[in-house]
Amino acid sequence: MNEIDKYILENIGKRRISGEELSKNLNISRTAVWKRIKKLENLGYKISHDKKGYLLEERTEFLLPYELNLKTQWLGQNYIFFHTINSTNIYAKENELPDGTVILAENQTAGKGRKGRKWISTEGKGLYFSIVLKRDISPTDLLVYSLLFPVAVRKAIVQKTNLPVRIKWPNDLYINNKKLAGFLIETEIEGNSVTKLIAGIGININQTEEDLEEVRNIATSLRLEYGKKINRKEIFADILQSIEKEIDNFDKSRVVKEVEENLLWKGEKIKLIDEDIEGRLIGLNEFGGIRILTDKGLKDFYSGDITVRRIE
Repeated sequence: MNEIDKYILENIGKRRISGEELSKNLNISRTAVWKRIKKLENLGYKISHDKKGYLLEERTEFLLPYELNLKTQWLGQNYIFFHTINSTNIYAKENELPDGTVILAENQTAGKGRKGRKWISTEGKGLYFSIVLKRDISPTDLLVYSLLFPVAVRKAIVQKTNLPVRIKWPNDLYINNKKLAGFLIETEIEGNSVTKLIAGIGININQTEEDLEEVRNIATSLRLEYGKKINRKEIFADILQSIEKEIDNFDKSRVVKEVEENLLWKGEKIKLIDEDIEGRLIGLNEFGGIRILTDKGLKDFYSGDITVRRIE
């Protein structure tokens, strides 16, 4: 969206204005004005047309840069929007982007979670975005650092809705034993430092039961749990602000403590599928690894490929 589009939006949002007047003010043809109007409609703006001109009836629900009111100092100040893309993480990996870049798509055709699992991206209903960090992170801090993302997102959601959101180690958010959000952390390592970290985040916001029909037994959305539609623009701004705060004030022990306090299935019997390990979930160790009391004693696990499931 450029300055001409913004001018049209601002003016037809105040009053009904003719194509002739817009054409004169912008020094473009009436045909060019009409094409701009169609472009805005394709971006989700609802615009009425009559003999007197155009009037903006409803703003788009898409998270366009022009629609956001970010409260961050650096995170998302470089913001890239796509209506449709294969994957925001793929874009982040394939392009040279500055620290703090946020890439968001309304729809992903190849969105993935951990271990290559497909992530269903319902257009205009969820939040599907990636954060690019280019800073030195010690590999020994990486697991805890990756946990700050679900910690931060959980805080923003709880503050908005007061819902009982839990963290499923290592990188999911759950409500009432159903998945609400997933996190995919990918890194580039040079020498002894992580020089680039990409955090892919998918959150179900306004999906209905119909939208989640394929996964209704294991997934949920904020709308379903909260009982009403959530303003995606507001919750997105809150989430980015919360993530920025967690990054700026990163403290390993505090992150581990917050995960433990909100850890899904803590104290219950669980199973690590990949390792075929069963035991009682005790919590986390200082490095962010999961701690399980097995029949052979207390054991710690660090692999990001480990899946935690409740023993029925």
